[in-house]
Amino acid sequence: MIHVNLLGIEVYHGEKVVANDAYLDHFKKKGKDYTHFFEDIIGMDKRYLLASEEENSLTMAVAAAEKVLDKTRTSGSDLDMIVLSSFFPEYTAPPSSIHLHQAIGGKPECICLDLNGNCAGMILSLENVTKYMSVTKNVNRALIVGSDYINSVVNPDNEFCYGHFGDAACAIILEKTNEDRGFLGAKCRINSIEHNNILFPGCGVSKMLGASQDEWLLDWKPFENVSLESAAHNMRELLEENQLTPSDVNMFCLSQYAYANIVDLRKLLEIDESHSLFIGGEYGYTGTSSPFIAFYEAIKSRKVKRDDYVMFWTIGAGSQNIAVLFRY
Repeated sequence: MIHVNLLGIEVYHGEKVVANDAYLDHFKKKGKDYTHFFEDIIGMDKRYLLASEEENSLTMAVAAAEKVLDKTRTSGSDLDMIVLSSFFPEYTAPPSSIHLHQAIGGKPECICLDLNGNCAGMILSLENVTKYMSVTKNVNRALIVGSDYINSVVNPDNEFCYGHFGDAACAIILEKTNEDRGFLGAKCRINSIEHNNILFPGCGVSKMLGASQDEWLLDWKPFENVSLESAAHNMRELLEENQLTPSDVNMFCLSQYAYANIVDLRKLLEIDESHSLFIGGEYGYTGTSSPFIAFYEAIKSRKVKRDDYVMFWTIGAGSQNIAVLFRY
């Protein structure tokens, strides 16, 4: 175990609530009925969207960070490391994590890093930050923020992703501890044969300036979904390595990409709904932050308490799926 304490977690999301009807009507005008897809496959009922053009992935990241700093009575100057995970950060130069550092009053002796693992980014950040903390003497407290505004680049004619996403950010603070809690291990699996199925920019960065909007918007093609049997196998293997079983895990914080996937994983892992919350129906699919927003809601509803075992799992474009076992 890498001994780190997850001091706090907070969420910020858009204020505008949009129900399925807006998207279903949009596609019906094109002669397509996606009621079954929205309600039974991805399981969406509504989603939170940004209500102001002044907001973006960075402003959401700052808002979530400020909330968790306030909750944990921590200041930006207490942080030794800041990592921002985003599918499409507001800035790549300088890294959006440096903009975040400035906004929260970070100190000069701080490592700032943007980590892009697409939807797997925040779990990858948790894995990498805890390991970095374990071998770096002067990094004792770290902030990880996952923030996605994917709706800003979604093609409204693409039924595979239009209407799927919510706009949200989630922030956590990690601190070294001597207590018996923290990071217990990770399992990652890559299926790079799907590397061309989800592309942004659709035409590639080198061709963006001469491309039309339709060419550079998110290009989302049908793809073979992650092997859920393989994902369940990885999670069981991770548990076995720690002398645990699925029944020892209080909450499986799974990707909120599709309700149907969670239903199948429940069967494969032999767990019930109370140990695998689905919150995508309320938030929409929030990308990198989705497993952590499920974790946030589980804590808020008192389904997770201190010292409980938690399994995080998700999949990112390309595709990459990762599971992390953590003792909260």
